[in-house]
Amino acid sequence: MTKSYKEWLDLDVEQIEPIELSAQQKMKLKQKILKKQTPRKRMPKWVRHIAAAAIIGISAVTTINFAFPTLASQIPFMKNIASYFDHKNTMFENFDSYAKEVGQVQVSNGVSMMIENAVYDGTSLTISFALESEIDLGAHPILQGLFVKGAGGMGGSCRLEKISDTKYVGLANVTPHFDKEVPDEIEVTWKPESFLNMTNDTKVEGDWVFNFKVPKLAGELQLVNETVTNYDVTARFTAIGKNDMSTVIHYEYEVVPEILKKWPEVTVQFDQLQDNLGNTYVVNGNGAKSEDNGISYKSGATVQAIEPAATSITFVPVIYFSLGSGQGMEIKEMDSVTIPLN
Repeated sequence: MTKSYKEWLDLDVEQIEPIELSAQQKMKLKQKILKKQTPRKRMPKWVRHIAAAAIIGISAVTTINFAFPTLASQIPFMKNIASYFDHKNTMFENFDSYAKEVGQVQVSNGVSMMIENAVYDGTSLTISFALESEIDLGAHPILQGLFVKGAGGMGGSCRLEKISDTKYVGLANVTPHFDKEVPDEIEVTWKPESFLNMTNDTKVEGDWVFNFKVPKLAGELQLVNETVTNYDVTARFTAIGKNDMSTVIHYEYEVVPEILKKWPEVTVQFDQLQDNLGNTYVVNGNGAKSEDNGISYKSGATVQAIEPAATSITFVPVIYFSLGSGQGMEIKEMDSVTIPLN
């Protein structure tokens, strides 16, 4: 029996059982779709998309949560998301060349979310994604719920920017902390649960769930030992990770316990570095992890791949002494650090 358009809209897609098609069935279905249609009998675009998914052996039911009849406009609705951030951070210039395509779309409560690409350099995970929303989520909505299997904790950031009345582009960068050796492939689960509009503190809740795996980029690790101490804070730079897309500076820092009585939160970061050839690189902090209530931390920072001809990098670590929660802060520069490159 032929279903009406309204019956298709009311269809519970969760109850549809995907079936395998024989080669002959796929060919007949393909011929049916590609056959010239008269204007009066033209197959709806959303039906053609479902049929096309069946031809190539993809279950549209299990891969995507969607609302008829807007499926065609959701697959996909954004491309080359990292290019929107190129002018702000050169690290993303080659992002698409090394990232793994994820290509998952979830639709819930009027908000479509698409994961485009992801890359893991052995230290930090970067994900490009986009939103299309019928509801105004503000200029920079907030979302959470990102997990990496086996990680004991994570630090990082998420940048989400509005580029039109209904579309947003985003880059999430997180550093999973593993108690054991870093795996060659990580398993990611992202379940945002809600989007927070910072303008009016309203939430849009829904059911978006993504699961995918990302392999670690091949690279090498150079051990270093450069230490600087200022203002009762010691920063020790221990290793540099190198791959074709990025360079990761691994470091630790310690705070004299007496300092924490006045400044309960102390962090060490640096915003940029230079190589000996004069090239400047923008730094992305990877967060920090402490297991002794803020006395010592393990941290890292990522920049784009250093020019191969460079023989050293130089930067100035900065100490942020904070009272927490915006109550007050002092910023002090440490002595500059130069690290030779192999």
